[in-house]
Order: sequence, then C-alpha cells, then structure tokens
Amino acid sequence: MKKLKKNLGGKSSGQLLIVAALSIAVLISSTTIYVYEVSRETNSIKNNSISDFVLAVKQSTRNAMISSLVNASNGGERTVLTDNLNSFSQALRSLYQFGTCQLNFTVLNDVGYDSGMRFSWNDSGLGISSAYADFTLKIYGVTSNTVVNYAVNVTTTLTVNGFYTIVENEEKLVNLTCKIYNEGEPALAKNMTVFYENLGSWVPVNSSNNLSITDYHNGTYNISFTVNTSSSSVQVSVHAYDSRSVLVQTNTTCNEA
Repeated sequence: MKKLKKNLGGKSSGQLLIVAALSIAVLISSTTIYVYEVSRETNSIKNNSISDFVLAVKQSTRNAMISSLVNASNGGERTVLTDNLNSFSQALRSLYQFGTCQLNFTVLNDVGYDSGMRFSWNDSGLGISSAYADFTLKIYGVTSNTVVNYAVNVTTTLTVNGFYTIVENEEKLVNLTCKIYNEGEPALAKNMTVFYENLGSWVPVNSSNNLSITDYHNGTYNISFTVNTSSSSVQVSVHAYDSRSVLVQTNTTCNEA
C-alpha cells in the first residue's frame, strides 16, 4: 500500500513560521498584561494572586504547546516546541510582581516522542499527533518561595474504520466511522479530507464520488462515498484538523461487508 504522508522535516513554509512567531508573541504579551493586572491586587489577597499567576502560566504553556503542535503537524520543525518554550521562559524571568520567576522544562524524548513531539500516522486506522513536556515553575519571593511541578500533554487522536458494499454498476459504497479526540476526550473536527488508492495513486474524494459526511456533534463522523476500483479492498486515507488546527491522519483498509 502506497503511503500518503506530509513531510515532517525541515521544509516548513515561511508562512507557518511567521504564524508561530506571531502566536508566541501574542501569547507572551497577553500573559504579561495579565500578570500586571494581577500585581495590582492588594497584599491581603496576595496568595490568591500568586495562585492566579500560576494558573496563567500553566495555561500559557499549554497555549504555546498547542501552537507548536499546529506548526509541526503542518510540516514545521519539531524543534519549534523547544524554541517557543524557551522564549516564554525568558519572558517570565523579567516579571518581578511576586518575586523572581523561573520556568524550567523538559520535552519528552521517549516512547515515540522526539523533541517533545510524536506523529504516529500509519496504516492501522489510528493517527496520533502529540506534544508533551514537564515543567517546574519557581517563584522566589522576599518571605517565601513557591515551587510548582506540572506536565502538559496536548494530543489529537483520530480513529478510522470502515467497510464497503457493492452497489449499482459494480461500484463500491465505502462507509467510514471517524472519531476525533483531544487528550482522550471526544472533540470536534474543523476539516476532514478523504483519499482512496487507485492503481497506486491517491485520489481525493469529492462530490463526484457522492461524498456524504454526517456530523454527530460528539466527535464522531460518518463518511460515505462511492468508488470504481478493481481491487478486492479499498485503501483509504483520512486527514483531519481538530478545532485547534492540529493535523492528524491515518490510513486504513476497507473490505467488503
């Protein structure tokens, strides 16, 4: 079976890199503004303000990882995750509202992860695009220190299974069930594109194939279309963008029901 894949190497477009740069700049600016507002709270609620600050940092690191995963899944460098997290960590060092801030991180390089990224796009009907990192946030104050350890996992998963039946003119009616997950929970897709293999080439499915997509609004999608191939099975490839614009894809084989 001929695989249909996107390049995950260094041939990222300038547009993607610009988007990533803008995303991290907006992210850092937003966090700085938020921290400034929090710093205006009175001393009587300082502890609550520190808690809010920690929550803001956690959310910002998640946003940075989502932005990085979007970039890498669309062809950017895997190292964009480390670059973005380094930029964010450096920005935090200049914030002194509660003391000296230090954010250390370690991206995962194990169990299929490289530079904190994992792309498992194969022929099993299961596609995974993921980013993972461990963080330690240290806030050194005048009277006390705060240390928070946490991990961030951003994972988009796509499962595809299906079959076909013979209809008029010996055409094959393919039925697919596709499910999208974010961090293991059902999620919505922004866009889905389907291909089928014919004579060694991947052919996009469109209206000429009587394409029909049913959205059940719970992360489950039913896709049906007709093809005219001589093979006893139909190889399909589904490319999906989740609502965060993370790309995930997988291939599967459909046999006659």
